[in-house]
Amino acid sequence: MKSYTGALFNSGPVERLLDLAARCQESSDASPLDDDLRRFIRIVENSNSAHWACPISTVAALLEFLGDIVDGDSAPFVPAEFQQRLLRVADGVDGGEYLRTLAGIIRILAQGPVADYTELPMAAWEARILFPRLGGFGANWIYDGEYSSFEDSVRAAIDSEHPYCPEFLSPLAAEAQTTLVLFPDQESFRVNISEQIPWASIASVRELLALINDHMRHEH
Repeated sequence: MKSYTGALFNSGPVERLLDLAARCQESSDASPLDDDLRRFIRIVENSNSAHWACPISTVAALLEFLGDIVDGDSAPFVPAEFQQRLLRVADGVDGGEYLRTLAGIIRILAQGPVADYTELPMAAWEARILFPRLGGFGANWIYDGEYSSFEDSVRAAIDSEHPYCPEFLSPLAAEAQTTLVLFPDQESFRVNISEQIPWASIASVRELLALINDHMRHEH
């Protein structure tokens, strides 16, 4: 199979979903698969750009289409990497049947309301997707203890990007503000954000935003 056709199997939503299925099977602290599928649906449905590019109905159709390919005459041309991943997660079930069943489950789950964060808290993998810059900020500027205070860490990060601050600070500030809007009370913030991004608290995220705004007001 040509590499650009093989991308149907080994990248995008199909790869993501099979990786989630494998994680649910192989990790002792993983959520049930249905919960992670609901989180996947939540990511797509809560993002206009993700929904525009590949709505959930298209994801389910793609799974079913690939299930028919796996069972059909083109099966010998299915990429080996995908076959191995599917064999692992299908756990004895026919590969095509597994993909079609997964498509059906997603369609059923998508018919209901999008899960809110009180009912279904954010998972670590979900936080990495939704707040990559907040997560990376801790790894790059806080956790190694190079700076004596949180403020010093933020100012060093800002100075490192100046004068190209809009490219760096705009998405970081957007993620920070989003966490405060989604999780305005201490407990919901702790469960959904702090447990996944340890440096982040309501107070620290507010301080981050204040320092960003101060820099943009006075240096630009």
